[in-house]
Amino acid sequence: MAARLAESDRMIDATLTPSAAADRRWDALVIGAGPAGSAAAIRLACAGRRVLLIDRATMPREKVCGCCLSPTALAELESLDAFSDCAVRPLPLEAVQLVSGGQGARLPLAGATLSREALDTTLVAQAINAGADWLPQTTITSITEAADRVRLTVRSSATPDAAIELEAQHAVIATGLADHVRIECAEASPHRPRRRESRRLIAAKSRIGVGLTLPAAASDLPAGELVMAVGRGGYAGIVRLEDGRIDIAAAIEPQAVAREGRPHAAIATLLEEGLAGAALRLDLAAVNDAHVRATPALTHRTPLVAGGQGRLCRIGDAAGYVEPFTGEGMGWALVSGRLLAEAIVGGGSPTEIAAAFARGHDAFFASHHARCRRVALAVRHLWLVGAAIRLARFAPGIAAGVMPLVVGTPRFAPPATLREAAA
Repeated sequence: MAARLAESDRMIDATLTPSAAADRRWDALVIGAGPAGSAAAIRLACAGRRVLLIDRATMPREKVCGCCLSPTALAELESLDAFSDCAVRPLPLEAVQLVSGGQGARLPLAGATLSREALDTTLVAQAINAGADWLPQTTITSITEAADRVRLTVRSSATPDAAIELEAQHAVIATGLADHVRIECAEASPHRPRRRESRRLIAAKSRIGVGLTLPAAASDLPAGELVMAVGRGGYAGIVRLEDGRIDIAAAIEPQAVAREGRPHAAIATLLEEGLAGAALRLDLAAVNDAHVRATPALTHRTPLVAGGQGRLCRIGDAAGYVEPFTGEGMGWALVSGRLLAEAIVGGGSPTEIAAAFARGHDAFFASHHARCRRVALAVRHLWLVGAAIRLARFAPGIAAGVMPLVVGTPRFAPPATLREAAA
């Protein structure tokens, strides 16, 4: 197995060729090497399962948003032993500054920040060290589910002219918000598979995600502080990463982007409005020059069990998402990967495994998603945001007690060992 990653900018090579992958019968094929997919691959490999982790990109890679790690995310990463032998460390967060309409207030906040390039690359390396195989630059053409197996048809950059078929007991779809995988079900005839639609339900008025990074000198934002700027078109989180860069992740109404003509202008307008009067310097000219990345609609729900036989399950953002206000998404993704891995390792028929996963997923996420829907609705009303800021300024003790209700009370206390390693 490859040695554990020492630096986040080191590219991770495939551990086998596409043809070698086609010659094996896998226990699980994990599609997507974000936190959800990698967490599932790590846990399954540690349990002795034959796992192939697949992604259409290489590692490291750029990703939109997701640089804040909640206490839940830190606890999940601690249980994976993700940073015990790695040079990259999360940068602890100590406070959140909420700003809107010329007002601002600062409150304590537990958590950490880490770039997605570093996090995703570290977790893929961890999966390889746990015994999983890794096949990057591989695109899924289709998935066919039968009663006794799952078959993936893929194309790899290593063999661009040849379609490769992979077979496994289970396939894990961890393809994020852009769930583009075509699923077919071999029913009456294997030669005439029936396509299954994803039936993704997108919430009305759902915002889209927009993200970018700026050079370290673009702002005087101190390390360890998260700024949440709220405006009429949405809100944006601004934080300094472990390598000094400034990360900006926003949830913006699609109409705001259409109105401004381009995402750069929409996020610049949002920041200018939200940061008005704030004691924070941010170079808006650098925003207009930055490489901006966007996502599909954020708030959605897609069936957890993707196939009719229970062998196909979705995890992470591919299964469902509600726009969180202060970065709970990474924790949700990691928990989702753990829940499916636990269901598979627990055994049973594919339908029993899928049912166990669905029960665990619903039990954990129902309250979190409901709370975030309420918060997302509240921040659409600037008078409510203004009232929250005034409360935080004049009654900080009360506001600090309310803050865990906004960001979610962690299931576990923030792991001290990870905080100490980060420091």
